[in-house]
Amino acid sequence: MEVTLWGTRGSIPRTMPDSEFISTLQTSLNHAKSIGISTIDEFGQALHDGRLGRPVSFGGATMCTEISSAEQALYVDMGSGLREAGTLAMQRGRKEFHILLTHMHWDHLIGLPFFLPLHSEGSKIHIHHIHKNAPEYVKIKFNGINFPLKWEQLKASIEFHQHKIYEKFNIGALSIAAFTLDHPGGCFGYRVEQGGHSVCIAVDGEFKRRTAKELGKDLPYFQNLDLLIFDSQYDRVELENRFDWGHCTPIIGTELALREGIRAIAFVHHDPWAAPHKLQSMYHEAVDFLAANAPKYAEVWKARGAAGPKLVMGYDGLVLNLDKL
Repeated sequence: MEVTLWGTRGSIPRTMPDSEFISTLQTSLNHAKSIGISTIDEFGQALHDGRLGRPVSFGGATMCTEISSAEQALYVDMGSGLREAGTLAMQRGRKEFHILLTHMHWDHLIGLPFFLPLHSEGSKIHIHHIHKNAPEYVKIKFNGINFPLKWEQLKASIEFHQHKIYEKFNIGALSIAAFTLDHPGGCFGYRVEQGGHSVCIAVDGEFKRRTAKELGKDLPYFQNLDLLIFDSQYDRVELENRFDWGHCTPIIGTELALREGIRAIAFVHHDPWAAPHKLQSMYHEAVDFLAANAPKYAEVWKARGAAGPKLVMGYDGLVLNLDKL
């Protein structure tokens, strides 16, 4: 299985002002010099091959994650990242599409009008949801006022599929089940499995329920994962002042990964105010927390045959191969 992060921002898409881009590029240049890169050509090559160990920009599109195997592909959420995902899929000749919706907030829906398959004759789009009113909330954008086209004018064939929470369903070779997250208005995570691999999407969750006992029937969806896509909008100080806003922080995700044997965790749903240097700082705080707390969970990771979870700060365009984590 392979996971592509097409959009990793939360709340609203974010652009990078020129002054911030210059500052971020200078930071990357300074880092390059510190690891022995001395020419512009070397620097350019290092950007492409990943030697810097960090992206220059984390991107600005809102949430859209693609999960694919050799037999099947699906998207989770329709944030602005869905636009680029759909364009590439059309170029590759794909005609049928499956989308899972976590919840109905606008930042997770705004990409649909610009999803090229929606406007293509012969395309078939399946929208899978838990909220009973999802079709109404999705269609309301297409009223001829909020977007120039009305729902009836769209060229693709579109079907809605409502599923029950905690009950497994299949999309091709992928086995999927939804569980509950702590978020205003109601939000659902998804665990996706295929061929012995597993990935869980848990964005727009505050994780006010942190212990195994508090998670209750939602706990199994986090256990022994290959990859967890985790809501990390705030740092620890911000989280304390944003109770019940429905978002979390990398350190809580790191603790969950340590305790439940999650092989890798990717932090996403970045705050639109968070510049690259802040995201790097949040990542390093999580790394320090992991180093300090890993000994407490040594037995968990002995059974997993690893030293602990791999931490990744997600960014737009990042591809994660579950065989290589």
